[in-house]
Amino acid sequence: MKTIKLDNTQIPLHYQIADYLLVMLQKGDLKQQEKLPTEEMLTKIFSVSRTTIRMALNHLLNKGLIYRKQGKGTFWTDSSNMLNQEKLSGINRQIFAISERTRVKVISKSTVKVAGDITRFLNVKEGSEVVAFKRLRLIHNEPMSYTINYLPKRIGEQITKKHLEQKTMLETLENDIKIGLGTIHHEVEITRANSEISEILKIAVLDPVLTIKTSVFDSANSPVEIVWTYFVENKYKFKVVLDNEKLKTEGVK
Repeated sequence: MKTIKLDNTQIPLHYQIADYLLVMLQKGDLKQQEKLPTEEMLTKIFSVSRTTIRMALNHLLNKGLIYRKQGKGTFWTDSSNMLNQEKLSGINRQIFAISERTRVKVISKSTVKVAGDITRFLNVKEGSEVVAFKRLRLIHNEPMSYTINYLPKRIGEQITKKHLEQKTMLETLENDIKIGLGTIHHEVEITRANSEISEILKIAVLDPVLTIKTSVFDSANSPVEIVWTYFVENKYKFKVVLDNEKLKTEGVK
């Protein structure tokens, strides 16, 4: 493995290393059925002391994600395998209220000329063509959210409407288009429904809608897509669970 530099000064190194190992498992760089690299190898990979590596591994051990076999090494548990299989059921699924009770209707896939935030994020010229998907998510057959995804043509042209009827966009990008995803940013605000949103969500024009703007980067920090999701205000619910151990270490009250 290549040397990895972690430089987030706000989070203790051992937490960053533990999280990075989980990301490597999720991306397939580490296999669930294979043992983890030795402590010595990990000290070289992350350029840290063995004490820091042991703290990272103990954190994963206490979470029930790894176990040690005397004389054989350290291995992922079945719980970590479940985490690997369900990685997208975490914060993104919580934010967008994705569950078995909801279904998606793909309204359209089209090539559109764009400007403003879209061109700046995707790093294309004003008036350039990108691929846009429009989707409606329903719960109990009632509109819940309306999503518009904008992707570069080289990516969007590989995605079909059928993909998005069966999976989320992130699952499609990772599993079907084989893009290694990196950072995902969410910005939340209350806006007012325009005529298009009003018609799709069956609400009045200028009714308040909870709007989430999502910016998705790949593992090389290149832009992958920019997304706007509009929620019917009274059908949105989002729960955040914070790790108390981390909060105490980071001094958050």
